Amino acid sequence: MKKLLIILLLISPFSFADWGDVYYCQEISHAITDNNGKIRKVELSTFQFKLDETKNAMVFGSSGRLAEKVVPLREGEELGFPWWFAEDDLRRIYFREGTGKFLEAGTGALHAWLMSANCDKF
Repeated sequence: MKKLLIILLLISPFSFADWGDVYYCQEISHAITDNNGKIRKVELSTFQFKLDETKNAMVFGSSGRLAEKVVPLREGEELGFPWWFAEDDLRRIYFREGTGKFLEAGTGALHAWLMSANCDKF
């Protein structure tokens, strides 16, 4: 019975993300490939983001590779689910609340990158 109660609490809407929530993330992998196919691993870092209702976006803190970025939630995405997508002209982000898994894939003129991180809510 205790296990069932814990599971129900973890999947309840009260455990999902909400506007104003702040997350602290630690990269677990990060690689870049250039337009010649050369892959290089990037030094892992930490970063923070907040869910900003007025911007309908993930707003990243002042440090880390994503410093000061504002990445809008994808059209049609709503909080209240245990996952969501955000994207801008260069990147697409997937975040799963229940596991804290953060994935980012992006492309630029000369390279593409893929990064994964584990995140915890403050």
